[in-house]
Amino acid sequence: MDKDEILMKSRMENKGRDMPKIEENKNSARFAVICGFFFMLVIGILSLIAHSNMIYGVVTTEFCIVFAMNLYNAVKKKERKYIIMTVTTFIAFVALSYFTVCEIFEI
Repeated sequence: MDKDEILMKSRMENKGRDMPKIEENKNSARFAVICGFFFMLVIGILSLIAHSNMIYGVVTTEFCIVFAMNLYNAVKKKERKYIIMTVTTFIAFVALSYFTVCEIFEI
């Protein structure tokens, strides 16, 4: 195999693994989660002011997104930190889901 064939094969194997693109996707996901938490905070404060209780649906939705991201990382990377984050966000997501269902059915 000559140099050009090896280079072409390497490019084909690494297609779609452009480091700047990966970093850009990572940063945009992080920014989206931060914006989501900020939105959740604003809606939570407004619901407390207006109704004197929390609207749990918004919070549950945000934790569902964070849980899904952590679950994806835990399955793909199989690292301890991602598994721990998945478990903790899952617990929060389940608890908030319970509160949301109770809120919907006025239990």
